[in-house]
Amino acid sequence: MSLPLTMLDESLLFLQESRVSWNVQLELGTDHRLDEAELRQAVLRCCRRHPLARARLAPSPRGETSYRWDLADEVDLDPLRVVDCSDRAALNRLRTELYTPPIALDTTPGFRVALARRPGGDLVLLSASHILADGVGVVRLMQTIVRAYRGEPDPPDPLPLAQARDLGSALAPRTRSERWARRLEGPRRVREALDPPSRIAAVGAGDRDGFGFVFRTLDLGEATTPQLARRPPGTTVNDVLLAALHVTVQAWNSQHDAPTRRVGVMMPVNVRPADRLWDVVSNLTSNVTVSTAPDDRVDLATATAAVARQTCQTRRNIRAYGLYDLLDAIRKAPAPVKRAVPRLVRLTGDRFVDTAMLSNLGRVPDPPTLNAKPGSEPSELWFSPPCDPACSVCLGVATSGARLALVARYRYDQFDADAAAEFTDLLTAQVQSRR
Repeated sequence: MSLPLTMLDESLLFLQESRVSWNVQLELGTDHRLDEAELRQAVLRCCRRHPLARARLAPSPRGETSYRWDLADEVDLDPLRVVDCSDRAALNRLRTELYTPPIALDTTPGFRVALARRPGGDLVLLSASHILADGVGVVRLMQTIVRAYRGEPDPPDPLPLAQARDLGSALAPRTRSERWARRLEGPRRVREALDPPSRIAAVGAGDRDGFGFVFRTLDLGEATTPQLARRPPGTTVNDVLLAALHVTVQAWNSQHDAPTRRVGVMMPVNVRPADRLWDVVSNLTSNVTVSTAPDDRVDLATATAAVARQTCQTRRNIRAYGLYDLLDAIRKAPAPVKRAVPRLVRLTGDRFVDTAMLSNLGRVPDPPTLNAKPGSEPSELWFSPPCDPACSVCLGVATSGARLALVARYRYDQFDADAAAEFTDLLTAQVQSRR
């Protein structure tokens, strides 16, 4: 069986060819030692459960410059490795090895799993090619692995994979005004790029390739995160987090004598239909840019208001679906033309590449847990999106129970470990302030 790549798949494939590997991070902590053999079998059962986990990238019969997914019966490689991580340095080395290199898509599966043996409890790390799966898809992979390990049933997806990936009818504009608004997305992005996005001041940057990570946890209770609990009517937790990132970039650049004009933050949008938001291992994400000017960033309140005007559901969806329409419009263009687009972006001085990214999974339904007590909240659930050379700081957020887990992924040519921690703490201080 084979499936054509969607335009969402293809756009990321060409982007990865010209810029950097796009791997999604998901990690699940435990409070005990896992059984290696049982976990390996659970990972293999996950591969059999989800077709795209067994997908191999192949040229299309129509020509060598078009692609399809060939779905194999079994995977080519054992995706699990076990590593002794007795200290933080060993775990950091594992993360660099796991998340930095591109995952080969001409072999299966398109993800890798590591079991880190830690003194206080094991950690399961999953790195998946974003071309294969978005953040929701990676959560779905982990849910299946956990259920297989525990011997629990894993509910089937409500639609066949090919039908679930065919978004044409699900995302069709409902009114003529919506159709026209979506057609303006291309010109809107060009107009926005005339004011190039500011870059985050680099501090302690090195010359090696790879990513570092900063992990922080926020309590959604009012005592520790008042901005989240007392957000103004009509705004969301995501609005406050986005606004805090905008204000943090402003404050950081001011501290390091770097100019800050327009700050653009990329916000991935799940374009699955509302009744299937957490189904299907696939890449079904579009993106919108949330921008602020200096006058919007007087404080967190003004920034939150500016962000909320752009992220209301109608406007957010029009922009996300408009980008989908734009990609679909060039679907039949020759592959060399489509492949050239990411290279042209670099020639513009990366005007179309945002300052930073914030990808918020929101509250994860039925969060996976491997803790000894079934049904307990996971002790650790960490997520982060890929990190581009220009958009060099990307925040991933996942919420389970009252715990909001935030991961700041940064490039080594942007920050050293101390600078990354300082930047992240500046962000969390904005969220935890009472002003």
